Amino acid sequence: MHELAIAHAILDRAKAASERNGGGRVTKIGLRIGEISGVEPDALSFGIEVLCKDTELAGLVLEIEQPRRKLRCAACATEFEPEGFAVACPACRHPASECIAGTELDVTFIELEDPPCA
Repeated sequence: MHELAIAHAILDRAKAASERNGGGRVTKIGLRIGEISGVEPDALSFGIEVLCKDTELAGLVLEIEQPRRKLRCAACATEFEPEGFAVACPACRHPASECIAGTELDVTFIELEDPPCA
Protein backbone atom coordinates (compact mmCIF):
# COMPACT_ATOMS: atom_id res chain seq x y z
CA MET A 1 0.00 0.00 0.00
CA HIS A 2 2.13 2.87 -1.29
CA GLU A 3 -0.67 5.28 -0.38
CA LEU A 4 0.50 5.15 3.26
CA ALA A 5 3.96 6.39 2.25
CA ILE A 6 2.35 9.14 0.17
CA ALA A 7 0.08 10.07 3.09
CA HIS A 8 3.14 10.34 5.35
CA ALA A 9 4.89 12.64 2.85
CA ILE A 10 1.79 14.86 2.54
CA LEU A 11 1.52 15.19 6.32
CA ASP A 12 5.24 16.00 6.58
CA ARG A 13 4.67 18.78 4.06
CA ALA A 14 1.69 20.08 6.06
CA LYS A 15 3.69 20.05 9.32
CA ALA A 16 6.52 21.96 7.62
CA ALA A 17 4.04 24.56 6.33
CA SER A 18 2.71 24.96 9.86
CA GLU A 19 6.21 25.45 11.27
CA ARG A 20 7.08 28.02 8.56
CA ASN A 21 3.92 29.96 9.46
CA GLY A 22 4.19 30.27 13.21
CA GLY A 23 2.81 26.90 14.26
CA GLY A 24 -0.83 27.33 13.24
CA ARG A 25 -2.84 24.09 13.32
CA VAL A 26 -3.39 22.44 9.93
CA THR A 27 -7.14 22.28 9.33
CA LYS A 28 -7.48 21.32 5.67
CA ILE A 29 -5.37 19.94 2.83
CA GLY A 30 -6.35 20.11 -0.82
CA LEU A 31 -5.22 17.32 -3.14
CA ARG A 32 -5.47 16.73 -6.87
CA ILE A 33 -5.35 13.00 -7.68
CA GLY A 34 -5.70 12.17 -11.38
CA GLU A 35 -7.78 9.17 -12.37
CA ILE A 36 -4.74 7.38 -13.84
CA SER A 37 -2.20 8.54 -11.24
CA GLY A 38 -1.92 5.09 -9.72
CA VAL A 39 -3.09 6.41 -6.35
CA GLU A 40 -6.37 5.25 -4.86
CA PRO A 41 -8.04 8.31 -3.24
CA ASP A 42 -9.94 6.25 -0.65
CA ALA A 43 -6.80 4.40 0.42
CA LEU A 44 -4.87 7.69 0.65
CA SER A 45 -7.65 9.27 2.72
CA PHE A 46 -7.67 6.27 5.04
CA GLY A 47 -3.88 6.42 5.41
CA ILE A 48 -4.01 10.11 6.30
CA GLU A 49 -6.82 9.47 8.79
CA VAL A 50 -4.82 6.69 10.49
CA LEU A 51 -1.62 8.76 10.63
CA CYS A 52 -3.48 11.77 12.07
CA LYS A 53 -5.28 9.87 14.82
CA ASP A 54 -4.28 11.06 18.30
CA THR A 55 -1.94 13.74 16.90
CA GLU A 56 -2.12 17.51 16.48
CA LEU A 57 -3.47 16.78 12.97
CA ALA A 58 -6.56 14.90 14.22
CA GLY A 59 -9.70 16.27 12.57
CA LEU A 60 -7.86 17.35 9.45
CA VAL A 61 -10.18 17.72 6.45
CA LEU A 62 -9.16 16.55 2.98
CA GLU A 63 -10.53 18.18 -0.15
CA ILE A 64 -9.79 15.89 -3.09
CA GLU A 65 -10.18 16.85 -6.74
CA GLN A 66 -10.03 13.95 -9.22
CA PRO A 67 -9.25 15.16 -12.76
CA ARG A 68 -10.20 12.81 -15.57
CA ARG A 69 -7.73 11.59 -18.16
CA LYS A 70 -7.38 14.06 -21.01
CA LEU A 71 -5.48 13.62 -24.27
CA ARG A 72 -4.22 15.94 -27.02
CA CYS A 73 -4.12 14.72 -30.62
CA ALA A 74 -0.61 14.66 -32.09
CA ALA A 75 -1.95 15.67 -35.51
CA CYS A 76 -4.63 18.34 -34.98
CA ALA A 77 -4.09 19.29 -31.27
CA THR A 78 -7.72 18.57 -30.36
CA GLU A 79 -8.05 17.97 -26.62
CA PHE A 80 -10.46 15.23 -25.56
CA GLU A 81 -11.46 12.88 -22.75
CA PRO A 82 -11.23 9.38 -24.21
CA GLU A 83 -13.69 6.57 -23.64
CA GLY A 84 -12.02 3.56 -22.03
CA PHE A 85 -8.63 2.81 -23.55
CA ALA A 86 -9.25 4.62 -26.84
CA VAL A 87 -6.54 7.06 -27.89
CA ALA A 88 -7.64 7.92 -31.44
CA CYS A 89 -8.68 11.53 -31.93
CA PRO A 90 -12.46 11.95 -32.23
CA ALA A 91 -11.97 14.91 -34.60
CA CYS A 92 -9.48 13.55 -37.16
CA ARG A 93 -9.18 9.86 -36.13
CA HIS A 94 -5.36 10.15 -35.88
CA PRO A 95 -4.15 7.20 -33.78
CA ALA A 96 -1.51 9.05 -31.71
CA SER A 97 -2.18 11.34 -28.77
CA GLU A 98 -0.43 12.68 -25.70
CA CYS A 99 -1.76 12.48 -22.14
CA ILE A 100 -2.11 16.02 -20.76
CA ALA A 101 -4.22 15.40 -17.63
CA GLY A 102 -5.20 12.61 -15.29
CA THR A 103 -1.77 11.66 -13.94
CA GLU A 104 -1.60 14.41 -11.31
CA LEU A 105 -0.75 13.90 -7.67
CA ASP A 106 -0.49 17.38 -6.20
CA VAL A 107 -0.99 19.15 -2.90
CA THR A 108 -3.03 22.16 -4.05
CA PHE A 109 -3.30 23.96 -0.72
CA ILE A 110 -2.70 23.67 3.01
CA GLU A 111 -5.08 25.62 5.23
CA LEU A 112 -3.89 26.70 8.68
CA GLU A 113 -5.53 28.31 11.69
CA ASP A 114 -3.94 31.47 12.96
CA PRO A 115 -0.93 30.59 15.10
CA PRO A 116 -1.30 30.81 18.88
CA CYS A 117 -0.35 34.12 20.48
CA ALA A 118 2.88 34.17 22.42
